Amino acid sequence: MMPTVHCPKCNREEEMDKVLTAHSNQNVMYRCPHCAYSKSQIQTSKG
Repeated sequence: MMPTVHCPKCNREEEMDKVLTAHSNQNVMYRCPHCAYSKSQIQTSKG
């Protein structure tokens, strides 16, 4: 089972692989398919 992520704007839940995109370890992007909220440059444990 894939971990889930809650959108900080609409609070809907979606599987991680449907909302997170990693262009590199330093550039992880989130996009909510329900409200279109997006955030880039998300800090990860790898930097």
